[in-house]
Amino acid sequence: MSVYEQSKIFCIFFILGLFIGLIFDIFRSMRKNFNFPDFIVIIQDIIFLLISGILLLRSIIVFNNGELRFFVFLALIFGIIIYSLTLSNICGIIFYVVFKIIKRLCRIIWRIVKLPYYFVKKKQSYQK
Repeated sequence: MSVYEQSKIFCIFFILGLFIGLIFDIFRSMRKNFNFPDFIVIIQDIIFLLISGILLLRSIIVFNNGELRFFVFLALIFGIIIYSLTLSNICGIIFYVVFKIIKRLCRIIWRIVKLPYYFVKKKQSYQK
């Protein structure tokens, strides 16, 4: 394998590390906005692990022909560290705001959906 191919693979797995950090921030922001029971948090952790594992395994097979090399894991770790030191705060704030808006929209939709129920309930209480 030439140095060019190795550097290309290093860059690919560095970007994969950045992407895994981004996925982690999505899950972390969801936990900050929504109060999930412990069981759901465990399921979220398993989902994150599966997504990360499948991405990593698939990338190793596709880009590196299934060969495990030290620099692949080094690039992945560098990508995660660089993401957490630079982009994590900005993306965390953006995801936090997005999930806060989604939470408000869900509350509004739930109130609209519940509205006919209250009208029916009030009508029944007047008939008695």
